Amino acid sequence: MYLARKETGPRQQSFVLRETYREGGVLFSRDLADLGSDPGRIFIYDDEASCHIDEKFLSHLQSLGVEINDAELEEIFFPFLDPYIKHRLQPFRSRNRYRNWRPADQELRRRALEETQALDRRRLHFLRLGRSAAATDTGDKGAALYTSLLDKSRDEIEQMIMQQELVLQPREYQSYLFTTFDLARFFSESYARTMPHALNPDRLDQIFLAEICRLAADAAFWQGYPAHLGLQPSLIRYLIMYFDGVPEQTPAWDRFARSGRSRRFRRSQFTPSEQVTRSQAFAIFGLSPVQLTSMRKRDLTRLYRQKALELHPDKGGDTEQFIRLTAAYEELLPSLQ
Repeated sequence: MYLARKETGPRQQSFVLRETYREGGVLFSRDLADLGSDPGRIFIYDDEASCHIDEKFLSHLQSLGVEINDAELEEIFFPFLDPYIKHRLQPFRSRNRYRNWRPADQELRRRALEETQALDRRRLHFLRLGRSAAATDTGDKGAALYTSLLDKSRDEIEQMIMQQELVLQPREYQSYLFTTFDLARFFSESYARTMPHALNPDRLDQIFLAEICRLAADAAFWQGYPAHLGLQPSLIRYLIMYFDGVPEQTPAWDRFARSGRSRRFRRSQFTPSEQVTRSQAFAIFGLSPVQLTSMRKRDLTRLYRQKALELHPDKGGDTEQFIRLTAAYEELLPSLQ
């Protein structure tokens, strides 16, 4: 059993208790109980320090043929307990949680790699460890991590991942989606996997949209998932995350120059905003005034990133030239659309 969340309006959601079941070799999900906006209503409070699950709710589950597991239900609904009781139970809950833990055996590890989707493994790896790994698809080092994906329907996996994605900060969205869809494989640049912000943004957008469409049409991936008109909700969430969620910010190289956090030089060694004249800015970028008139802001930003890769101090470039490049960029950018 698992708790599914459904968006019902702006900043509003309702909850449904569901379970995964297998039919004909395919994992499906079905609704067990609509809990509205407050799953905590299944609790009956005996006094200010104790409670139990409503017998009517348990009887309803039994009428559906559900095998009730008290520990499983308590785990699902624990976040919705009265805060005072939750605080009192937390130490005992944490103490007993891993009492019966056993390391995953070889058969479970094998299943975790063979019976799960590569995209799910990449998502889970990033969310648990905060980074990507080249071995997430082929190696078995993270196999034990992926066992949590086994024997779950597509809906249950999407609900689990969606809940874990709540910990992401907007500044992490780009790296998360870049890793999730393994977009680095479409780029030959040596820095593609570690610095997606330095890649051609237009090409990156096109590739991301193409991957969204490819995944939406992947019948094997969505096997057992309820049919939807248009894109699946999780893919709509990723489109919003990609195009609206990433905060607007100055280029990473510019932020570096302003912060002075490089390991190779101290902040006192340079001034963050050295001024250059317009003619000097043209010379630094190798542009003429006529060429500039045919450019847009994104064109100049792309050129800036290319040159910044050559001059960045952490890449062996010259500190002063890098600072002057940033100043030239700031001088020319406001005149473009």
